[in-house]
Amino acid sequence: MPMSFRPLAVAQLLWSTLAHAIVSYGNVYPTRYFDNNAADPTFGSSYENSTSITLSSSQPVVTLDYGAEIAGFPFFVTTTNGTAAQIEVRYSESLVGLSHDNADGPWTFSNGLSNSFRVETFAIDDSGHVESFFVQGGQRWQSIRVLGKGTITLDRVGFRATSDHTDADKLPGYLETNNETYNKVFDLGGRVVQVACVDAGNAPSTWELTNAGALVRGQTTAQSAKGILLAPANYTLEFDTKIVRGGTGWRIASASQPFGPYFVLTSNYPDETTFTNTNKTLLPPNTLIVNSGWNIVNQTSLETPANKLFALNVSIEEGKWYRISTAIEVDGYRVLLDGEEIALVPLSQPDPAARFGSGSAYAGTWGFGGYQDHSTMFTNVSVTSDKGTRIYQSDLTSASTLVEYGVAPLEHSVCLDGAKRDRLVWIGDFYHTVRVVAQTTARWDHILGSIDLVLGFQVPSGIYAGFVPISPGMGTRPEYTEAYQGWQGLVDYQDLFLAGIGEYYRYTGDTAGLKKHWGKIKMLAEAKLAFVDPISGLVADTPEIKNPFNFLGPVNGSAVSGLFAFTLRRLAPLAVALGDAEAARKFNSTASKINDAINEHLWNPSLGTYSLGLDSPGNFSLTGVAWAILSGAANSSQIASSLLKLQELRFGPGYRTSSAEAESPEYQLAPNPSGFLLEALFQSYLNYGSDSATAASHLLGGLWGSMVNNDSYFSGASWEYVNPDGTPGLDLFTSLAHPWGAAPSYVLPEYLLGVRPTISGYKSFVVNPAVGFLGLTEAGGRVPTPFGPIKAGWTANGTHATIDVDVPEGTTGAFQVPPGWRIDRKSSAHAVKLVRGLNRIVLCSA
Repeated sequence: MPMSFRPLAVAQLLWSTLAHAIVSYGNVYPTRYFDNNAADPTFGSSYENSTSITLSSSQPVVTLDYGAEIAGFPFFVTTTNGTAAQIEVRYSESLVGLSHDNADGPWTFSNGLSNSFRVETFAIDDSGHVESFFVQGGQRWQSIRVLGKGTITLDRVGFRATSDHTDADKLPGYLETNNETYNKVFDLGGRVVQVACVDAGNAPSTWELTNAGALVRGQTTAQSAKGILLAPANYTLEFDTKIVRGGTGWRIASASQPFGPYFVLTSNYPDETTFTNTNKTLLPPNTLIVNSGWNIVNQTSLETPANKLFALNVSIEEGKWYRISTAIEVDGYRVLLDGEEIALVPLSQPDPAARFGSGSAYAGTWGFGGYQDHSTMFTNVSVTSDKGTRIYQSDLTSASTLVEYGVAPLEHSVCLDGAKRDRLVWIGDFYHTVRVVAQTTARWDHILGSIDLVLGFQVPSGIYAGFVPISPGMGTRPEYTEAYQGWQGLVDYQDLFLAGIGEYYRYTGDTAGLKKHWGKIKMLAEAKLAFVDPISGLVADTPEIKNPFNFLGPVNGSAVSGLFAFTLRRLAPLAVALGDAEAARKFNSTASKINDAINEHLWNPSLGTYSLGLDSPGNFSLTGVAWAILSGAANSSQIASSLLKLQELRFGPGYRTSSAEAESPEYQLAPNPSGFLLEALFQSYLNYGSDSATAASHLLGGLWGSMVNNDSYFSGASWEYVNPDGTPGLDLFTSLAHPWGAAPSYVLPEYLLGVRPTISGYKSFVVNPAVGFLGLTEAGGRVPTPFGPIKAGWTANGTHATIDVDVPEGTTGAFQVPPGWRIDRKSSAHAVKLVRGLNRIVLCSA
């Protein structure tokens, strides 16, 4: 039975009421292939669209290299010569992942409207085109193995792309210098926002609705939002299920994340539907397998508890309906099959320190989803309370089912935190994403769609009124806002989201797109204003929300306070443009007071930099230094002193985030906060003439250089974390296509080219290039604007420099002389007006 089922008529009808049309980006094909599973990246044969590869028992494996991260539906055009064959396909961002049994997966943190697994099997019954039902969110590498003694010819292999895959030099924004490493580092951003940003319609539902129920292929479970709102305890879940292939899976006592008691029931594995590579040790036939974590195998490096196996004394047939009951009782989970008990599973007591899960062994919602390559029907779901009252019932056939279980087709164009993991719209990552998009793809529909999606879930009342969830899922809808709580953690992500909106306005001047949201934007800003401590003047907590957790640093700290001051400054011009002068005054006034408080309470002369926080005066962080600079709190002497102190954090190819953290081989160097520091270093040089070149070049050549200088791990996109040895952090769990790690893609053009808007939307702009900075002798590129690209570039030979700026119609600019230079011809001018057309300025060393 092929993996790519044809959609049923009923499913097509239901989808048409919910889904946008798919945006076509054509097919993507490999660039190279290797006749083995342990490819040496320095070798391989060139792959053309017409390349034909035959796999057999004597040569069973081919490894395919797509050159850089791509996303889409895997497809195969095959010739079988009348004999059936099975192939096992693996996907991985890094070459290293292909050598693992589960490749670089599975990814069971969220459904993600994609394949949760990085290995899938196809039965090829005849010659022709075969396509996976699932999107694979991001990979560079792919291997194909023919199973058993079959023989198959692959006439064509590729992905039906779900995102753009334009080369960096062809994007609206582009940068090139005489340093090849820096060029490659800049290119990471253009690739990552192409693969991690998804058009409405390009992530269809992972469930297929039929008139007999929901057909759910092997994937992480999707949970009922109604179950979250009901918050039942000690309940009994019942449902009808029919195994199409392999097994069936369900979950109870779960939160919205698929974490908690998980049950997989396997079939008797008939020959006609069972894949040759079925792991019968992990999944014995006619067995109930139970786990209490994310899945029944480790989520790469995230360990899962040991499975509990319950062998059945009955044969579980495929194609037959069964009634399953799972009751939460005092002493365990009692599982019945057609009214007969098959297991009493000991309770899974949750870890009280765990961030995920329902927090209770007795309470939480339910969900459905089987293991890799499984295919199962579900219907007639009912939930009964411990009092015997039916509190839920659904046949899983209506279009509302997809919304309830968070697997509705994507209706917004959005940018995700990672192409393949976690595939959520994390609002803290959004800040970097906005700015990378601004300097590369200029796909503002992705940014507006993300804003629309996130603000749709805004909390209307209560102590978190105004907040938005920190990571809404693509398949979720606002009607279940209360079910998808997630605004309690990472409180400073609310600030980063607001700052991202402010950056969007700075780049585009789009009052029309934001006007409809201004009430919600202001409501969120007001909610965060309540966190300003009336005594210290720093960002802390509220009477109702004590000591909230922030990502960038502690409450009453330099990082969160500087970030919020910066955020308010970014929002003020939008408030003015929308006619809310009072809000703008309040934002600017509060930002100034916060900056004063940062210097009064957190500048530590004996430490030589800003303290981490009031409760940790002897420690400091790169985020505290960065946001003190970016917010405008730090003066020139404070900056100079802080940059000297920064050297104490230097570690491996980057910097430790905080002096409170110890060095170790397992330490994760973080490109996300390092991106804030990178911009602060460029600002320090241009605005204050600070000696920041050493730190900036260490980050660019070291931390980001790691992402481009090792082909085994190169994805063409920016990474989530980096190890001290320069390999990707977080082992195989890591994301190698994470926009939060792409700050150089906006820092370099804004400061090396120096092109920045002075009136929102580039109605006027400044060109203040870092000529000669980092030892560079030339830099050039184009910056997208609503008026067309601004093309700018410079060359320098040590004593003289030439700057060219091509100004599009509708905007005007001003050239500002960078540190260490003056305008030639003995002029004392420090600024030159830039007008439409080509402008040339000649500098000489000061």
